[in-house]
Amino acid sequence: MSILKLLKPIGWIISYIRFKIDRLRLQKLITQGLTVGKNVYIMEDVDFDINYPFLIEIGDNCRIAKGVRILAHDATTFRELGITRIAPVRILEGTFIGERAIILPGVTIGPNALIAAGSVVNRDIGQGKAAAGNPARPYGDYNDILKKYREIALTSKIFKEEDIENSKVTPDDLLSVLQKGSIAFIGGMPHLDPYYVNTDINELRTSALRTCEELSTLHVSTDLSYLLQKKENTHTPDEK
Repeated sequence: MSILKLLKPIGWIISYIRFKIDRLRLQKLITQGLTVGKNVYIMEDVDFDINYPFLIEIGDNCRIAKGVRILAHDATTFRELGITRIAPVRILEGTFIGERAIILPGVTIGPNALIAAGSVVNRDIGQGKAAAGNPARPYGDYNDILKKYREIALTSKIFKEEDIENSKVTPDDLLSVLQKGSIAFIGGMPHLDPYYVNTDINELRTSALRTCEELSTLHVSTDLSYLLQKKENTHTPDEK
């Protein structure tokens, strides 16, 4: 047996312990006043301000990606003035915060806003806005981004998450599509996803599958319309 095979179970154990510690830390912050709404997704290593969790609010249906840092205090003036500024942070309903973003004190984001990965948010980002950069600035509307990807998905390959989990779709299958320069999507949600807080997982999974199936149906309809149009365009005048 190879060393890698021997080490693999140890890696799983370490990952599980890290996950449990992370969830216990999150629960402790909630008991200390961190406000978390319903159907909220909080990845590992989200760094909430441990001194002032009661100043942080996360609304319903928000998603916080891995490594996000949310600060409710600013100690810039402490050494010279002996004071530390504190201010609430509000991440309102339906907002997505990308990986490694930093949210500074006194900021309100959303509702239904998008903060791109790696952004530093030092001012309010309004309803429905998509923002990026350091400092983060709006560059468009979140709904326009969703509309854009919805239209792309109608003519792109959509793999099912359950097929990936059951090995019906392999990494080679994914690569074969992407190497052709195509865009691919994965529909549905993993069977096990432990990062949801205050969530009815079965209800969420059913909703995700329903939405994906509706999109897949439109995908097929678009393909058929394209084929029919192509067929009509190949007819000669006499055939018509």
